[in-house]
Amino acid sequence: MRLWIALLLVLGLAWAQNNAGPEPAAPGAYAIARIVALGQESATVRIGNQLKKAELPADALDFRVGQLVVVYQADGKTYLAEPYRLQYLWMLLGLFVLATVALGRGKGLRGLLGTAASMGVLAYFVVPQIAAGNNPLLVTFVGAFGILALSIYFVHGINRKTSAALVGTTFAALSALVLSALLTEWMQFTGLTSEEAFLARFQLGGNLDLVSLYLAGVVVGALGALNDVTVTQAAVVQALVQANPRYSVRELYTRGMAVGFDHIGSLVNTLILAYAAGSLPLLLLFSQSDVPLALLLNNETFAAEIVTMLVGSLALVLAVPLTTLVAAWLLRGRKLDYIERRWPGS
Repeated sequence: MRLWIALLLVLGLAWAQNNAGPEPAAPGAYAIARIVALGQESATVRIGNQLKKAELPADALDFRVGQLVVVYQADGKTYLAEPYRLQYLWMLLGLFVLATVALGRGKGLRGLLGTAASMGVLAYFVVPQIAAGNNPLLVTFVGAFGILALSIYFVHGINRKTSAALVGTTFAALSALVLSALLTEWMQFTGLTSEEAFLARFQLGGNLDLVSLYLAGVVVGALGALNDVTVTQAAVVQALVQANPRYSVRELYTRGMAVGFDHIGSLVNTLILAYAAGSLPLLLLFSQSDVPLALLLNNETFAAEIVTMLVGSLALVLAVPLTTLVAAWLLRGRKLDYIERRWPGS
């Protein structure tokens, strides 16, 4: 409860800071301003205690008086860039935290903290190490293992069930990494699959290994779904052992896979739909092209997306039997005294 109160307090302070008022910025920098008056081609905005005239963008949105906006000041002029959206993001974050803690209770809160720790690994280890010129593939795999250990052990505790889930997730992620590495070599990918990749390479002076960065993205993109799949399968085996500790490894695996087959059936399109949704603008662009479909699929931008979808989904499918087998071997013949029997009354 103290952690939850502290989290709400931090969120409230951040919210108050965002609404305390915009800070002035030096010329040539971005600032947060409030619209005081609107014209046809410009708006009067308040930056700190100063009133300035800001030019509206060519594709002007429906700005309104009193709205917080982002402005850019350069060469003595002020330009209105876009609406200020962070207050809505904070509202959405607060709603997500409330729903997670209310419905997930202690594990929901631990899940939030585990997610924050995982993002910390990405922000303070993976990204700086890659930016420093280290191999993105090695750095991401080490960071991925740290993310998995934090998210699985912190949320679900250190026991045989979570260890089985960690082993299954690690080997599935490693399989995805090896397969995607082979495919990128066979298909001669350059890693220039997006404008962001090109800009990242330019900013780092051309020293960034874009192929390794692409492979790292394949692994990180599948981690969350892999975590969910493996913990669920290990929990199924744990429930079977709790029901009958005399089940053998073979019996536990067979009964666990009875659920696992249904799991696989529902997992087949999980990542495919997720990645396809993110690629809708690309799909629309290709649909208007006169290039034959076969050659469009051969294009690296599109082929890389297909590889990412299929390799990630294959890792999910492999994780189910692998985790079930490891969990059956680790949990066989155990009384499992650590199982929380009070749920849902706790």
